[in-house]
Amino acid sequence: MSRLQWLRLHRYAGLTMALFLLVQALTGALLLYRGPIERLLDPAGQTSRGRAALISAGEAARAANSAMPGTHLLRLFAPDTDRATWFAHMSDADGRRTYASIDPAGGAVLRAGDLTRFPLEAALQIHYRLLTGRAGMMVIALNGLALAIMAVSGVGYWWPRRNPAKALAIRWKLSPRLVLRQVHRTLGVIASGFLILISCTGFLLVFPDLVGSGVSVPPANISALQIDRSVTLAQGIFPGAALRDIRVGGDRLTVNFHAPDRNGRAVDVVAVALPSPHILSAMPASRSRALWMVLLPIHTGEFIGLTGSALWLLVALSLIALALTGPLMWWHVATQRRRAPRKVPT
Repeated sequence: MSRLQWLRLHRYAGLTMALFLLVQALTGALLLYRGPIERLLDPAGQTSRGRAALISAGEAARAANSAMPGTHLLRLFAPDTDRATWFAHMSDADGRRTYASIDPAGGAVLRAGDLTRFPLEAALQIHYRLLTGRAGMMVIALNGLALAIMAVSGVGYWWPRRNPAKALAIRWKLSPRLVLRQVHRTLGVIASGFLILISCTGFLLVFPDLVGSGVSVPPANISALQIDRSVTLAQGIFPGAALRDIRVGGDRLTVNFHAPDRNGRAVDVVAVALPSPHILSAMPASRSRALWMVLLPIHTGEFIGLTGSALWLLVALSLIALALTGPLMWWHVATQRRRAPRKVPT
């Protein structure tokens, strides 16, 4: 492709998806440090008091049901740090989602309500499906493809025949408009490899849900005793493993345990039959073929530890800058063209 073709491809993809890329970058940056940010923004609703005996998963579910009568438990996340809380996903008969944060020390419901009460959960739902279900996931998938196209086309347009270091230099003494273009170019080229990695893994993470049946299994009415018996049975399969979350659907309860031996996002999975709990199946993370267990640590940068999260934050901030400066550059050019005097034919 010629440089002009690379530029047109880059420009059209960028202008079409700039707003969505900005939203993805902002929410992604927040989600990299979700727990600490949640406790910083809402210490009363997201931080355990730690002044009473610890409750079980079943007791946490019962507390959430008591706080929101008429709802059913969909999913319950266990505390992942000493000061974290249980976090319950609930649904009513009409499918409306609500959430609750429960203190693991004593079982008090610290916060309950819809997404407006839980901004970081809202950020996750925006990041994954734009709060609009399958249609939102389609936009997210297209967004991932557009970002990969922009990264490749941007490098293709920039690619110098010689001396790449000189081609990345920013001459700060030029006019602000030209400095802006050079900053956009240099930042984009440096971040391009990371952006391709993030966009491709993001696309592959959302694609299975996008092409799936979309038929949700209705939640079952399940008691605290059934939950605790199910977790106890599952714990017997993976003794010593830390509980990550449980999911309720139809005639079964799925129990997920952290499996750090594989990676920070991997889980050992046990399916327990309801209403009389007994083991249906168990899948250790080491044998799982679930693609998301490989992709998610890459998408979040966790595959290289704390350094990865910090690096991915810089990449997210770079994407925010690119999503803002790209349309600004186009606006500058469009404004100049409108102001340019038109030639009068003789």
